[in-house]
Amino acid sequence: MNETEKMLFDSINSLFENISLKELKFINLELSKKYKKQKQKTFASDKERLAYIASRMPATFKAIEYSLNEIINISPSIKIKTVLDLGAGPGTSLWALLSVFNLQNEEIKTSLSNICLVEKDEKMIFYAKKLLENFNKISKKITFEKKDILKIKNYDFDLVMLSYVANELKNYQIDKIINRWFFSKSKIIVFVEPGTKYGFTNIKYIRDKLIKKGCNIIAPCPNTLKCPMPKNDWCHFYVRVKRSKIHKYIKGGSLGYEDEKFSYVIATKENVKNPKARILRFVKKTKQEIHFTLCKDGKVLIEKVLRKDKKRYKMVKKLNWGDVFDV
Repeated sequence: MNETEKMLFDSINSLFENISLKELKFINLELSKKYKKQKQKTFASDKERLAYIASRMPATFKAIEYSLNEIINISPSIKIKTVLDLGAGPGTSLWALLSVFNLQNEEIKTSLSNICLVEKDEKMIFYAKKLLENFNKISKKITFEKKDILKIKNYDFDLVMLSYVANELKNYQIDKIINRWFFSKSKIIVFVEPGTKYGFTNIKYIRDKLIKKGCNIIAPCPNTLKCPMPKNDWCHFYVRVKRSKIHKYIKGGSLGYEDEKFSYVIATKENVKNPKARILRFVKKTKQEIHFTLCKDGKVLIEKVLRKDKKRYKMVKKLNWGDVFDV
């Protein structure tokens, strides 16, 4: 756990000092039922917002952080100083940005100069600011805008982000956002969605639209060929999230961690040097070889690396689901 992540978790926990966790646990259970039925689009109360922050913010933070790190890994030459976050909620993406684009030295600092967070839920903006109370220097670089994201027309930020938002939009609304981004001065756009069949359906739709515009894919796809994912399968990845005591209690979990599954796509109008392939599943190992399920050359295929191929085996033995396969 890095310093930014630790500070986020401490800030989340501080929200619940005078709150009934038993009640929040019950509310979170009801919220989960609504999400599974895809009926949850707005929050009915402050306690629903707090239940969401306690149960979902740590996991979505890690998924967004993972996605942003892929920009650094694959396209480090694209400089990012300004960010527009559409549908910011309690500021989850902001914390991921601070974790990835950081200058850490005992306190959180960032190389970013301007971060604009757009959110129509005024109470969520209140909690986003509440979580940042101890970070005055960072707060000076952040602008909160209470507005419907579809009314935002200025996309002239280096990076535009939509995290766990597309599932609340119609396709024509997604098209409008992509068009505004494409004709802006922005360099990169990031979409992150739940790692479900429905979430991937949205990501695949977005990916296809971006490619038709002539954009390049930074991640996770190693090319702009037609998505090879079979009809009844979906492309998703995972991050392991450490649970605080409050997080663990509200989720009703017995383990000290949970795995957040997510789908994402990152596109740019600039040139990209793509890796050869991306690992799509857990890696299978035997005494003689390692089996990788790859997205490669517009296909989903299995590639084996034999132990006796010592040089290549050494290069791939630590790779796992989600990593690029570039050997």
